[in-house]
Amino acid sequence: MSRLLINPGAIEHNYRFLDELFRDKDISWSVTTKVLSGYEPFLAFLVDLGARAFSDSRLENLKLLRKLCPDAELTYIRPPNPLKAREVVKFANVSLNTELETILALSETAADQGKVHEVIIMVELGELREGIMPGGMMELYVQSAQLPGIRVAGFGTYFSRVEGVAYIFDKLAQFTRCKRTLEEKFDADIPLCSAGTSIILPNLIAGKLPQGINHFRIGESLFLATNLVNTGYIEGLEKDAFRFCASILELKDKPRAFTGEIPEDCEGGYEGERAVRAVLDTGKLDVPADHLYPEDEKVKVITSSTDLLVIDLSETGKSYRLGEEIYFNVDYTALLALMHSRYVDKEIVTPLQPAS
Repeated sequence: MSRLLINPGAIEHNYRFLDELFRDKDISWSVTTKVLSGYEPFLAFLVDLGARAFSDSRLENLKLLRKLCPDAELTYIRPPNPLKAREVVKFANVSLNTELETILALSETAADQGKVHEVIIMVELGELREGIMPGGMMELYVQSAQLPGIRVAGFGTYFSRVEGVAYIFDKLAQFTRCKRTLEEKFDADIPLCSAGTSIILPNLIAGKLPQGINHFRIGESLFLATNLVNTGYIEGLEKDAFRFCASILELKDKPRAFTGEIPEDCEGGYEGERAVRAVLDTGKLDVPADHLYPEDEKVKVITSSTDLLVIDLSETGKSYRLGEEIYFNVDYTALLALMHSRYVDKEIVTPLQPAS
């Protein structure tokens, strides 16, 4: 059976590296755990590391985190469905919001539960995803701030497109100016400017972050050390926290490509250059093939079906055998799929004990 190998030592190193970085910059942050798909052993490990702020897009995962760490600050990072307001208030301290109707539902529920629920108003900066237009910040803030059971904890934004450090700096500078203008107009203290994600992390490290950005939500760079600006890795972080391996089910010398019609005697149509093809025990049900990167760069990923992955071993110069495992590095898309797949074993490769 294919396996996802998890190295908690690498993630511990990355967590401590990032935690120190944010502390030095006087920035708060939360661990975005959605990629872990509610995998309890590793969520518990993060709690043992000392993490007390988590963000996730699934209420089921927040419910588990609440059980593991009752005093954690939990943020629901998908705009809530107003029909799910009761669950959001029950399991999350904070939620990211764009709709007044939803905030009204959160207000009613929070008042019923005797709680104060914090909202971060998301602002659109060109992604055309979730977020109000900057011109609507004032109106939604005023409408929300006066509601019982609601505290406007801050404004947030999100980047998914990577267009360089300078582009991000300019957009964030615009964002922080809007927030300051609103605070001055209403003589208000709005604590959080939650604009930091893994895409923004290189700006922080390079010292090119506008003043006022004081909250980060980090997942991908923590778990995979990814530098999303230059498609490389962030110096100082370990990139081998997750590895994927799949076993060889078939190993044969075959043509590189099929040519011609298959004749009745089944002897034709296979002339041409030959290749060593291996068929592995994973497929589209587990992970998209184009997001797997063989550790041996001479291994070539050819194609995949629902259940099988075909690779070319011709250039490796190695002798393989049936049952042998082929190892892959993964990107965030692959990790999301593998963690979510119940058909892939998750294996801890070192003890789940934080270093003392």
